[in-house]
Amino acid sequence: MRRAQGFTLIELLIVVAIIVILSAISGLAINQAFDRRYSAEADKLLIWLQQLSERSSLESAAYGIVTNTDNENREATELVAVVYFKNRWIAVTSPKPFVLGEESIIGWDVEELGEELLPQSRPRALGVIDQDEVKPAEKEFLLPEMAFLPDGYVEPQGVIQLSFDSSTLIFSFVWDDETSKMILEANTL
Repeated sequence: MRRAQGFTLIELLIVVAIIVILSAISGLAINQAFDRRYSAEADKLLIWLQQLSERSSLESAAYGIVTNTDNENREATELVAVVYFKNRWIAVTSPKPFVLGEESIIGWDVEELGEELLPQSRPRALGVIDQDEVKPAEKEFLLPEMAFLPDGYVEPQGVIQLSFDSSTLIFSFVWDDETSKMILEANTL
């Protein structure tokens, strides 16, 4: 008897079907991993914002958020906490600045106010607290995008939006006056 050489058409179709199914499953797994990464960054930002809110209440001081973008490397953006001290906004070292990922885009959709967040009697300067005196570290003036007030409110009212270059997910952070907490909402474009 002769031995048949090669594969039958059914065997080839089965192999191709298995490869297609495996590639589809791996593609879905990769997409879900990216979505989890984006959700994890949004959750970390929510925790950081809650820390500022709780600190404001515990210390009876207004804490604000300033966006700091590295001029040399446009991709390095961080959110820096500032405190209102001696009639000016001063950068603080705790909590540490929240560094956004390379694909992250932060947006501020806040209500416009005719007045500043808190009145300033002197120029606002980025500074470091040293024995009850403020020594300016830079000539850059600070005015926070949003401030957490000790009485459980946020000024100005609005929404912080976190989106990503390669995703249709948009995470919105909204202040709830009843619970005095930030609420995280996830939407798609």
